Amino acid sequence: MSSEKQHSPQHEELLKKQSLEQQEVKEVLNFITKYAKPAAIVIIAVCAFFLIDRYLKSSRLHKEIKADEALLQASSAFDYEAILDDYGSTPAAPLALMGLARQTFNAGQYAEADALYGKFLKKYGKHEMAVQAEFNQITCREAQGQIGDAHLLYGEFVINHSDSYLAPLAMISQARCLESLSMLADAKQVYEDLVFSYPGSSWAQMAEANLTVVESKLQ
Repeated sequence: MSSEKQHSPQHEELLKKQSLEQQEVKEVLNFITKYAKPAAIVIIAVCAFFLIDRYLKSSRLHKEIKADEALLQASSAFDYEAILDDYGSTPAAPLALMGLARQTFNAGQYAEADALYGKFLKKYGKHEMAVQAEFNQITCREAQGQIGDAHLLYGEFVINHSDSYLAPLAMISQARCLESLSMLADAKQVYEDLVFSYPGSSWAQMAEANLTVVESKLQ
């Protein structure tokens, strides 16, 4: 009989299982030893990124609130310029630029206002006030005496923005320019188009009154 101790098949299977479990434990320990520090670094980096992102969002929000407050209190070109200088990256900036252009126009500086509206359209062409800026820029051209260009631009505006609340005002403005150019038949046509397009509106009433004057001149 052999001196080596004999084991049953069940015992042999148990020993194999224990050996595998020990090997798995060693592999896990080796993995933890190898990657614990890098994993900790990753966790720290993620946490730092989260905190920095939250800080930046908080800072931006605080800045936007301050910009909105300044915008509400603005009443002069100087105020709007200060907002553009201090809060140029906030949503208040386009509104401040529009305010500055309006103040400049009201001060009789039509060429400068024209340039400011042009700057707005170049920088904020997709902004919800872009259509207003486009109309105001045409008004600047008219105020500078560029009547021929203005009447054409008003006409293009009506075509491009027929659904805008500014379209009837653009038609009135176009007809006014045509009258100034002594193009009375064309002015009459625009007034008639306005009455037809906006029946019963205050714009239509204004057009009808102007139409009477134009027709008297054509007789």
